[in-house]
Amino acid sequence: MIAKIIPIKSIRKSNFSALVKYLTDPQGKSERIGLVTVTNCYTDELTPALLEIQNTQEMNKRAKSDKICHLVLSFPEGEWLSNVQLNEIEERFCDALGFSEHQRISVVHDDTDNQHIHIAINKIHPRKLTIHNPYYDYKKVATLCEQIEQEYGLTQVNHETRIDKTERIIQDIESNAGIESLLGWIQRECLYDIKQADTWQDLHQVLQTHGLEIKERGNGLVFISSNGIAVKASSVDRSLSKPNLIKRLGAFEPDTHSEQAKTQNANNSTESKTKHYQPRPLQNHIDTTRLYECYQQQQANAVSWRKEQWLKLREQRDLLIERAKQEARSKRRIIKHVQTKPLGKKALYATVSLQFETTLNDIKHKYREAYMQLKAGSRKMSWLDWLAMEAKNGNAEALSVLRAKSKRNGRILDNHISGNQYDNNQPVNDSVEFVTKDGTVFYKVGNTAVRDDGKHLFVSPNTLNESLADVLQIAINKYGNHLSVNGSDDFRMSVVQAVVQNSIRVTFDDPELERQRNQLSRQVVFQKRSKTSTLSRSL
Repeated sequence: MIAKIIPIKSIRKSNFSALVKYLTDPQGKSERIGLVTVTNCYTDELTPALLEIQNTQEMNKRAKSDKICHLVLSFPEGEWLSNVQLNEIEERFCDALGFSEHQRISVVHDDTDNQHIHIAINKIHPRKLTIHNPYYDYKKVATLCEQIEQEYGLTQVNHETRIDKTERIIQDIESNAGIESLLGWIQRECLYDIKQADTWQDLHQVLQTHGLEIKERGNGLVFISSNGIAVKASSVDRSLSKPNLIKRLGAFEPDTHSEQAKTQNANNSTESKTKHYQPRPLQNHIDTTRLYECYQQQQANAVSWRKEQWLKLREQRDLLIERAKQEARSKRRIIKHVQTKPLGKKALYATVSLQFETTLNDIKHKYREAYMQLKAGSRKMSWLDWLAMEAKNGNAEALSVLRAKSKRNGRILDNHISGNQYDNNQPVNDSVEFVTKDGTVFYKVGNTAVRDDGKHLFVSPNTLNESLADVLQIAINKYGNHLSVNGSDDFRMSVVQAVVQNSIRVTFDDPELERQRNQLSRQVVFQKRSKTSTLSRSL
């Protein structure tokens, strides 16, 4: 498992109620919100608890640091724990960090391939009103993670502190976007050559071969690619920071090659063009050329449409403002010829000015609202987000790309049904709620939420027998009539009962489960024959 304290970098985000509101927002998904727990408050109701926590925080006027600790506990893919186990683990982490007596609200999220808990903790003690900031929290968290993995039989993860910050940044950028980053590309393609340069001009020559430039920006240096994307030189490697490069190569010297020479060299060398950085999907053994071109075209069209709509909003705003100005001028001209005392004219002019100011504020307010709606409705989508949207709309190719990039390792402890043959790319289109970036499809079958990763159908623990029959029918369509059922004993027995009660023609690969199915089937047949014979005798 992974435990991480999310840093809150801005005061605007440092709002307990806003954080909990985000955590408890279902976002139109039936499976997003699991167990919600309120601890160390006088009530278990969410709204009164938020008011109580907010009042507690406001009673501490001295604390200058953030008053919220946002802790996330994430479990390995396929390893889902019960609510009792989650509560035990949550309490142990809060005790280890010194928050056992602090007010907190925990929310379990089930909308990803990894079950995870968000814990919003009030750092202000409810009675002492002092703030508590854990010391060396990452060491305590790592130690406790190892203990819990052993006690609960979870997949063991390396919890050692990673010193290489650049590696972490590259992994975060590329895993979230699915696009090769300039930072990662430089490290993989030309970092060794850059380090071998002995003079500034040699460095410029190496960078030019790879379609890069190095320029001063602020107090440091940046690498700029031919398409305008820039990255800090020190982020690529600490030896490439400005002080280190000046120490090794002398005072900074800009590139002396003329733009004409650069263009000529670029045109003459077709091989060098292949070495230039171009944002492209990370390789996953599937040709994504056509999909990526479609993605780029749609994004370009969206940018063009957004700009067009924004210009229309500005024109409409300017037109309304000009119309309001004309109306104000007309009223002032009329007032000018009104026969009244100076004090009366002054009052009339003031009324016109107030009306104009009110109209102007109303126009600007409506423009800002329309602009914010335009931005929210036409945000730029990342490559993986676009693939997930396409997969939800029934694009099997996009779904296969998402599932090809997913690395599904480790045991699967959650209740699921699978088989030897399966259709890995086709979701259930009519009831899909959303698709994750790993290609897991969430959809509804009756009143049951199902997660389909292509190879397994994961079923909610509280599934009714009526819904299980529908789930089994989907499993038969995907895997055939020979199924593998895994999970808790209660779930496995529920599947057997649903098969027998609904006369579903299916067999199981587990001999014990198949034996139970045959035994239960014979009992049902015997009961039916007994009822038939009893009815015949009565007639």
